[in-house]
Amino acid sequence: MARSVLIFLINGLGGAEKVSLDISRFLHDDGWEVNYAVVGVEDGINPQLTPRFLPGARVEFIKWKSQLSLLKNLRNTIRDVKPDVVFSSAMHINQRLLLLSPLFPKIKFIVRNDNYLYTLPKLKKTTLRLTYPLADGIISQTEEMEEELVAIGLSPRKIHTLHNPVNLEYILKQAAEESPFPDDGRTRFVAVGRTARQKGFDILIEAFFKVQTRLPESELYIVGNTDYMGGENYRALKKRINELGIEQKVHFTGFQHNPYKYIRNSDVFVLSSRYEGLPNVLIESQFLGVPAAAFTCIPIISRIIDEGKSGFTATPGDPDSLAEAMVRASQLSQFQPVYTPAAPTDFVKLFDSLIKQA
Repeated sequence: MARSVLIFLINGLGGAEKVSLDISRFLHDDGWEVNYAVVGVEDGINPQLTPRFLPGARVEFIKWKSQLSLLKNLRNTIRDVKPDVVFSSAMHINQRLLLLSPLFPKIKFIVRNDNYLYTLPKLKKTTLRLTYPLADGIISQTEEMEEELVAIGLSPRKIHTLHNPVNLEYILKQAAEESPFPDDGRTRFVAVGRTARQKGFDILIEAFFKVQTRLPESELYIVGNTDYMGGENYRALKKRINELGIEQKVHFTGFQHNPYKYIRNSDVFVLSSRYEGLPNVLIESQFLGVPAAAFTCIPIISRIIDEGKSGFTATPGDPDSLAEAMVRASQLSQFQPVYTPAAPTDFVKLFDSLIKQA
């Protein structure tokens, strides 16, 4: 049976987009026709995304000019493509697509919830409570996220908890590229993410300053876009680094198409986030065999890290606790990851089961 999916993406390459692109590959490998629609305020598709599209797939770009024009363009794209399933993994796109779902009664709408509800303002939680019941299926990333969704009145029958998949073949290939670090015996800590407050790099810098007293030959690399918020956060981070006198030890690489070579060749991966949905990069670092030091900003992090074997956890927001975890993690050796990702077949079965429903 011919099956088609229209996947809506935000115009960038964050965790939600990476998972959506992985799901598109799983469906394609099972015979689905995959179409993409990219939504952004910029002109044209972000070049970070282009290499990750399936060859030959239809790709539409929707410029977000106003709320009304966005809804109109979302509707027109669905009408033109005529898919069996519409899928999105970005909460603010999910809600708008679901508002349109009654116009397309023959199409199934599946959304993946990309963040915990406790991180949202009251108005956004209210709109989610009103729009998510219109979905045919809701993918939750963790058991705790599922509990939140049920608690606001959503039907448990619609919610499917699928942990984020791991594209191991891809990350191993990327990680095999030449190391970006000189072979000088220094201990290297790596963090990955845009310079947003959510990522907690301000706390990480304070923690790394404390690490220096015990590991003076260590360095910190922060891999990710520094232009977030017009570079305001980046400039504040640089100012604090200079105040602490560690400007020769902290390196911002900017956005990198291949962050995995940094992670694989580091001694410790550090997650300093104030909150996450489900941190792909932490999971990937574990599958690359790199010990982690991480804030337990969400409960599942304690289930991703095998304490004392694959890393050490730290009290959220506490630079002393994070510094201790970083030093202890730098002393660890080989380990086996304990995280169990969802299998490609889990996603395919979900999509197939929903289009078979009357």
